[in-house]
Amino acid sequence: MEKKISEQVKGFLDFVDECRELNSMAYDGVGEEDKRHQDLMHEIEFEDNPKKIAEIGMRIHQNRVQRRVYKDMYEVTFPVIEFVREPHNKKALDSARQLLGRIRKVEKHHENRVYIPRIKEDSNGKKASE
Repeated sequence: MEKKISEQVKGFLDFVDECRELNSMAYDGVGEEDKRHQDLMHEIEFEDNPKKIAEIGMRIHQNRVQRRVYKDMYEVTFPVIEFVREPHNKKALDSARQLLGRIRKVEKHHENRVYIPRIKEDSNGKKASE
């Protein structure tokens, strides 16, 4: 069955909201990984044991990989965030949210409607009152 129009509109609005959340999470993740990197660099600076230095090096590698994941997510979602921040687009999204409510109201009306015949006919096509 084909998706309802309200589901399609909601899907787009949910996508925008998800991009906002992912972008914020990714931004925070990049910052956290930068701090972790700084901690690891200081840890390696003051470590004399070559085996532990190698272990810290592996943790630095993992840190850089995770930072790249966050940064890529941030970069991919950022154009959506820029789009949403533009005043005329923000206004359009607000209007789309109102539109979603109106569409849902009409769809609900369509689901609950019934037709009451104006002329009662029997199975032979004659009026029931005759």
